[in-house]
Amino acid sequence: MVAPRQKDLLRRMRRSCRKSAKMKAPTFSRRLTLFASLIALADVSSGAAWAQQNPLRMLTDKLNWTTEAGDGPDFVSQSRPDPGTMGFSPLTGEEKKRVPVKTPDQVKADMDRLVKARGAADAKAKGLNAVKADPVAPNKVAPIKDE
Repeated sequence: MVAPRQKDLLRRMRRSCRKSAKMKAPTFSRRLTLFASLIALADVSSGAAWAQQNPLRMLTDKLNWTTEAGDGPDFVSQSRPDPGTMGFSPLTGEEKKRVPVKTPDQVKADMDRLVKARGAADAKAKGLNAVKADPVAPNKVAPIKDE
């Protein structure tokens, strides 16, 4: 048998559960959720642009909240040092010297030189193979004697 106190407690718990199940979210929250989901859907549909630009910047551009900064007044550009003499460290590392591109005539001359060198090496190899040499006997090692 359940005590009267426990019955009253159970009754109160059931009522609170029913009330919480019937409660609805405020209208503002629903609108905010709908607005956020629409923005997310619009931004997901333009997925290729996300990879190349800041998402926050894209959102502010779509809402026309951003402005383009133009050139400053003359005194600002005159007060800045010359970028060529600033001596900054590039973030991508030292600029490497590249091998100049060869012209077709230079490529043909290089190929002719390599073909000629290959012919000379083949002739030298034939001359060396023509000489018959006695096979070299392996060195005989004296037997080790225990003292």
